[in-house]
Amino acid sequence: MHSLTRRRSILPRRPLFIGMMTALSGAGLLASPVKAADEEGKASNPMMVPMDEIAVPIIDGTRMEGILRFTLIINADNQTSAARITGSIAKLRSVAMIAGMDFARLRASPYTAVDVTYLVRSLDKALKAADRGVKQTLIVRVGATAQ
Repeated sequence: MHSLTRRRSILPRRPLFIGMMTALSGAGLLASPVKAADEEGKASNPMMVPMDEIAVPIIDGTRMEGILRFTLIINADNQTSAARITGSIAKLRSVAMIAGMDFARLRASPYTAVDVTYLVRSLDKALKAADRGVKQTLIVRVGATAQ
């Protein structure tokens, strides 16, 4: 166990991360933040704040194996929280992306089913820590594909 911990600290994480993010953004896989509260969404449920699809790399060792894609809806505590979440959707998107990257690095494979239960727990924990108005995180679409 100790050798595994020591070995992980030797791996160059930042250059790999920067390279993968550059490759994803160059390929158009990182979607830009969406205006979260459109008129139709307000009419149906004003406390549900949708987020555009997020795509993160699935990395095995030093190579990119595939891409994990997921789409979220954030359920807010109340309408005031929903308005605040809508205003800070870019920040919450980056928090969700980081949580998704951690999940993809440790628990995702393009060749097996995505553990949605673990993913939603990870995202829920991260988003609740980032904004106290987040009541629940809902995943409406998820998938992993090979590169």
